[in-house]
Amino acid sequence: MRRYPIIAATIAAGMCFPVFAGDGGNYAPNLGDIMGAIQLRHFKLWYAGNVGNWRLTDYELRQIRSSFQDVIRLYPNVPEANMVTMTQPVEEIRSAAAAKDKTKFENAFEKLTAACDSCHKAVGLDFIEIRVPLTSPMMTSPFSNQSFSHK
Repeated sequence: MRRYPIIAATIAAGMCFPVFAGDGGNYAPNLGDIMGAIQLRHFKLWYAGNVGNWRLTDYELRQIRSSFQDVIRLYPNVPEANMVTMTQPVEEIRSAAAAKDKTKFENAFEKLTAACDSCHKAVGLDFIEIRVPLTSPMMTSPFSNQSFSHK
């Protein structure tokens, strides 16, 4: 009798992780899903730089760089996965954040944004236009439940 709750709990736990069910653990996120995550991080990176939260800026850069590496590794034969053009702007943002220089950050961020759009155009996805945020929509954004103030 006591085995049934354990079996039920094990099955329920397994259903919470469908990523690993039936595919031998070889799950690869969709390229569009990775790009969507990068777009959210692009926003957080912009906001972090604008409020001078350099630790968050560094964190978001590492996450973006990791996502770029995932794209290259998971989609080596897909032209949309060529992330080489992103390397220089990302490095310029990292350097600006290390120097805590908002002007350099803004310039480098514009270059990163332009590189995103250039890539989209090159692969025929110019209808996906990334831009530097115009205002801080923190109260209505998906991140309104987070505080980005730095300590």
